[in-house]
Amino acid sequence: MSEDVSDRSEIIRSTVITVIFSVIFLIIGLTLWVWSADDIISTSPVGALNGFNPFLTVVIEALTILGMFIFLSVTVINLRLFLSEVRAGWLEVVSIFILVVAIAWAMFGVAVGGVSAIFCLGFVVYLYLLQE
Repeated sequence: MSEDVSDRSEIIRSTVITVIFSVIFLIIGLTLWVWSADDIISTSPVGALNGFNPFLTVVIEALTILGMFIFLSVTVINLRLFLSEVRAGWLEVVSIFILVVAIAWAMFGVAVGGVSAIFCLGFVVYLYLLQE
């Protein structure tokens, strides 16, 4: 009985940590999105990065979305395991993938949405290979 409680407390702790990291990456993404606005981009750090190397901004935005996807999918997997004691299936992972790529496309445009989709698919492949 105590081992079951220990496992559930570990799941709760892991879920809280992944929620915090998901929110952190979402806040970083929203900050980059706000800094990319046309009226302030010339004075923002994103404008400075674009002046240095325009592709660097795309990679940073895509990596931010990837971090959000990783921690959000782990959060969903942990919550499903905690609530129903059944591991999450591919439906949850694919749903989070579609949601995160849609957010990236809406916030940053097609280029970052596409790069984010490729990066996130890499993590989905990792999850698939981890399953074997």
